[in-house]
Amino acid sequence: MPRVEAFNKEQVLQRAMNLFWEKGYYGTSMQDLVDATGLNRSSLYNTFGSKLTLYQDTLAHYKKETGGMFQRALVRARDPLDAIRHVFEGFLPEIMEDCGQMGCFAMNCKSEMANQNTDIKKWLLDHQEQGIHTFKDLIEDGQKEGVINDKQEASSYAYFVFNALQGFRMTGILVKDRKILQDIIDNTMKVLQ
Repeated sequence: MPRVEAFNKEQVLQRAMNLFWEKGYYGTSMQDLVDATGLNRSSLYNTFGSKLTLYQDTLAHYKKETGGMFQRALVRARDPLDAIRHVFEGFLPEIMEDCGQMGCFAMNCKSEMANQNTDIKKWLLDHQEQGIHTFKDLIEDGQKEGVINDKQEASSYAYFVFNALQGFRMTGILVKDRKILQDIIDNTMKVLQ
């Protein structure tokens, strides 16, 4: 009878994600993963199959974590424009506390892996489309309520907001001045008002 592996899979995914986030996919060796997770190679391979599969599982883990940010923003918001503001402001503490200047895990993945693996490229496209779709729904609702202008179609604004969020998070890798980051949020919101 095969031995049952006894470890917390979520904890292993978190540790592996943090390592991939810090070093990138190609900069992370299997020995690095063994050291970070506390599992031996055979346990990692038996559980995840390969380094690439483990990386994909950490992306799914990250998506689950960041999805909660959108949900919290929606719950706290007075209206759709306020919800968009809360999404940006929800990332502000993470940016300010990112002393290692690691940025966004998904964007780091995009720059390193989008042209390297078709499965990861598909995941990135799906992740992007989900974000754009969420913003489009919020903008359409905001336009109906009159809190977001209708100078452009909701889909155009959705791409603008998604792009602004990515730029905001990239800027935050090197800029830790809260006033500058808050100004970026405020200026993004002004375009929509």
